[in-house]
Amino acid sequence: MITRFRWWLLGLGVVIHLLFSFLPARKAVWEGGHGRDFASYYYAYQVASDGGDPYATDALNAMARAQSTRASVQPYFYPPPFLYTMAWVSPLSLATAYRGMLFLNEALLAACLFVLVRGFGVPVQAIGALLVIWSPIPDNAKMGQANLIALLPALLGLWAARTRPWLGGVLVGVAAMFKMSPALFLLFWAVRREWRPCVAAALTAVGLSVLSLPLCPLAIQREFYLEVLPGFGKGDYHGLTVPISLSANHSIPDIFNTLWPGSSKTALSSSALWASRAVSLAALGAWVWAARRAGSSVAEHARALGALTILMVILPTYTYEHHLVFLLLPATVLIAQVRPPFSRRFAAIPVVLALAAVAWPLPLLNDTMHAAPLWLAPWVRESKFIGLCIMFFLLLLPLPAKPAPSPASSPG
Repeated sequence: MITRFRWWLLGLGVVIHLLFSFLPARKAVWEGGHGRDFASYYYAYQVASDGGDPYATDALNAMARAQSTRASVQPYFYPPPFLYTMAWVSPLSLATAYRGMLFLNEALLAACLFVLVRGFGVPVQAIGALLVIWSPIPDNAKMGQANLIALLPALLGLWAARTRPWLGGVLVGVAAMFKMSPALFLLFWAVRREWRPCVAAALTAVGLSVLSLPLCPLAIQREFYLEVLPGFGKGDYHGLTVPISLSANHSIPDIFNTLWPGSSKTALSSSALWASRAVSLAALGAWVWAARRAGSSVAEHARALGALTILMVILPTYTYEHHLVFLLLPATVLIAQVRPPFSRRFAAIPVVLALAAVAWPLPLLNDTMHAAPLWLAPWVRESKFIGLCIMFFLLLLPLPAKPAPSPASSPG
C-alpha cells in the first residue's frame, strides 16, 4: 500500500510538471523565435561548421543578422567538444531548433531523474515533489539552456564510478568537456584517493579535444584555453554584457560585488574578487573536511556529492536561475529527509525553509523584493543564495539518525 502511494505521488508530480511547467515553457518557446540563450549554441555551431571561429562573437552576430533572427547573440564560451552536442541543429532554422531543444531538455530531465532513483537511492516521492516545487526546471527549458546536457553524463559517471571507476571517469570527463564546471566532481574522488576515475576523466578531456579538431582547429582551441577560459576566474565571461549585479544572480562573487562594485558592471573589483576567492576556498575546505569523514554508503556519497554540486553552482561569477537545475541531486536528497517520523521534532524545519527559499519562482521573488520595505529588500534579493548556503551546510551534516523502533514493533 505504501509503495503504491509513493508511485501515486510521483504520478501527481509528473502531471503537475506537465501542466504548470512544461506547457508554459512550450508556450514561451513557441512564441520566442529569437531562441533566447539557445541562440548562442546554435550560431556557434553554424559558424564553426562553416569553418569560422565560434568564439568570435562578431561572426555569430553577423550570421544572426543575415538570417534576420536577432540583432546580436550572447558570446559562446563553452569548451570546443560541446559543439558536437549541437550537430543536430545543422539543417534547422533557429526557431525550429529552439523548439527541438525544449523536447531534448525534457528527455534529459527524465533521464537525470531516473539516474537519481537508480543510482543514488532517491525515493520516487522525492522526485514527484521536486517536479512540483523546483522552478529552475521550467526556467532552464524556456531559456533553451544546455545545463542538463552536462548534468546527465556527470550523474551517470558518479553512479558508474562506484563499481566501474574507469567508465565513471570517462563520463564525468565528457560532462566537463561539455561544460567546465563538472570537473569539480574530480575533487570527490581525489579526497578519497580514488585516482583511476581522475585519470580516465583527464584522458577523456584530451581525447575529446583531439576529436573536436575538425570543428575547432588548434588555433581556436588555443583561443579557448588561453583567452576565454582564464577570464572566468576574473569574472570576465568573454565579453558577456549582462551585469553581475542582476537580481537573478545568486553567486558568491555577486555578494561581494554588491559590497565592492567594480568600475564595470560586468567585471569584479579587486576587493570583490579576492574576497570571493577567500570565501570559496573556505567553503571548499569545509566540504573536504566533511567529505573525508563521510562513510562509503550510497546515501553518504549522495550527500557529499550534493554539497559539492552546490559549490559547483555558486562559485562562478554568474549563478542564474537556470543554473539551479544542476541541483537535482542535493534538492531531492534533502526532500527525502522531510518525511515522518522525524528523528528530532523540528529537524525538517531548516530543510523546508532552505528548499522554499531556493525554489520559489524568480518573478515572485522580484515582485516581493520591490514591494518589501527598504531594510527587507536586500534579504529578499539574496534569499536564494541564503537558501543555497543552508542547503550546503545541511548536506555537510552526518546522516540524520533513524528513529528507534517503538516497543510495540520491537522483535520478541
